[in-house]
Amino acid sequence: MRTFYLLLSIVIIMVSCTPMKPVLSVSDTTAFPVKGRQGLLIRQKISFSDYETSVVKRSWTRSGNTRVDLISGQVHNPAYPNLIAMDYANSDQAYYFTLRDFFGNAADVYAVSAFHSRDLQIGDNPNSVVNIMEDIFGGSGYSENLFYLQIFLNSETQPWQLVLDNHAAQLSAGDYTGFFALDKNNFYKLKPLTRVVGKKGPQEMIFGSIGYEIFDNRGTSVAAVSLVDRGEVYFHTKDPSERFLLSGLCAALLLQEDVSEAVR
Repeated sequence: MRTFYLLLSIVIIMVSCTPMKPVLSVSDTTAFPVKGRQGLLIRQKISFSDYETSVVKRSWTRSGNTRVDLISGQVHNPAYPNLIAMDYANSDQAYYFTLRDFFGNAADVYAVSAFHSRDLQIGDNPNSVVNIMEDIFGGSGYSENLFYLQIFLNSETQPWQLVLDNHAAQLSAGDYTGFFALDKNNFYKLKPLTRVVGKKGPQEMIFGSIGYEIFDNRGTSVAAVSLVDRGEVYFHTKDPSERFLLSGLCAALLLQEDVSEAVR
């Protein structure tokens, strides 16, 4: 755990000396700056492009969260770990927010940082979506510092799930792939951003990564998020539904960095 935060600190120091822009696979792209990520985090909201989160609720437990209340506390599906019905010893590493757009879409976003790999077996079915996707892509193996996320869209009871190994994303950034999945046929890959814009063109970082580029299941880049300083979000898809889903993912990734700072 401490090792990860030390590595993260080294990367932050390296990139803070000069503004860094990621090199993406899409050349014609627009950066949307993030608001609300720095400064006082009391009643924190973050926003970018056309999206804004609700006030971020940290240290949530099974009592009083929206999704459980919405369906009378009966959140259960053996196909995925029942994240939102769990209590955490280190509940300050959990957070929750909602997201809405102009089209009436709503998302409940639940995340846990410093999540243990063995906990992904929680539930009645060890062959969860998370475990199936790890079999497809090659899991990170035993890890004590996963970032685990569930996004419930509108009234759906099956969540999109993200698993990232924070250690691997820094130590093996060039080879690592995270995944964000609904099922075997609907998923995205996350590749760490290891190249930045230099004075003489794109250059490879010596160590670590500064964010993620997100690819759909056809290998097309659909979005990216830079986690440096205030943060930036990039959208390469014009589909409103897809942009909304990915905005929830990017917001959660940006907020994990704030949690990391708070629990060091």
